[in-house]
Amino acid sequence: MQFFKISQLSVIPKSFLFSLLLTLSWASSAQDFDSDSLNAVSVEMEQVNINHADAPTIARVLDGVGMSRAQAIVNFRDEYGEFASLEELLLVNGVGEVTLRNNEDRISFK
Repeated sequence: MQFFKISQLSVIPKSFLFSLLLTLSWASSAQDFDSDSLNAVSVEMEQVNINHADAPTIARVLDGVGMSRAQAIVNFRDEYGEFASLEELLLVNGVGEVTLRNNEDRISFK
């Protein structure tokens, strides 16, 4: 097995060395970005008062709830009165257990 001599290393193209340097610096900055984004997760989640919010607000805050489902929530509330619990939202057509589980921290009642 033959090893490279130091004098043979000078034949490595400068563009390769430059690319290697850029790659290493990019990896370092990407690692910094990831640690910053982890800190952003600790920001408090926005909540919506399901008994007072309008349909656009409900649709904006709740994950997986579009305008038609948000309007169904408002219509149900207008017809039957305020919601007292998450379980009562299951009575709204189109709202299921998965939607409630994904949004339980985003929904308030007072």
